[in-house]
Amino acid sequence: MGCPDCTRAGGHERFFICNRSAVAYNPVMREWLGQYKYRGNERYSELLIMMLGQAYVGMKNEHRRADSQWTIDVITCVPVSTIRLQERGFNQAEVLGLGVAGLSQIPFRRLIIRERHTDKQSLKNRSDRIRDMMNTFEADPDIINSIRNIIESRHRSRVNSPLRFLVIDDIYTTGSTINSCARVLWVAGEVIGQPMEIYSLTWARS
Repeated sequence: MGCPDCTRAGGHERFFICNRSAVAYNPVMREWLGQYKYRGNERYSELLIMMLGQAYVGMKNEHRRADSQWTIDVITCVPVSTIRLQERGFNQAEVLGLGVAGLSQIPFRRLIIRERHTDKQSLKNRSDRIRDMMNTFEADPDIINSIRNIIESRHRSRVNSPLRFLVIDDIYTTGSTINSCARVLWVAGEVIGQPMEIYSLTWARS
């Protein structure tokens, strides 16, 4: 499922290329996510990971029609706050990201940290979500070394290609969360003079 925000004119500066989602967020999908995210029903994680893996294959095939060398270099995820981590006991986006990384055999790295806790985004409108996500995320202290290691490990044929990141999250609504995370990666690339392309893959599109 493509994302209409990727072609939305105007608005805030966007730091990612596009988002792809596995499903539309309907009442059934809401129940599935609730079982996994809030009730800790781990049986759903394998199902969600499988669906995300299929969505990634679709994304890859779509981009390779235009560029046969298109590939993702590293997968990362949207981090949660310490408060959320204590509430749930896990970061649902990280579990999904690790699962997709395993299926696709792409390295997974924790590159972004959440600087502050925010209230649940589902209770806010679009403008409030965008405002709330500003300055919420920052780079992991070791992000520059991580990026350099990724660059060094790439195949020689891709040495002049942009470094491509895939950011994983559970739900895409306005894109503000993904965009804030993408900005952190983009700034790190600017620091070392490395061209970046950042994509996002989410389980559901709200």
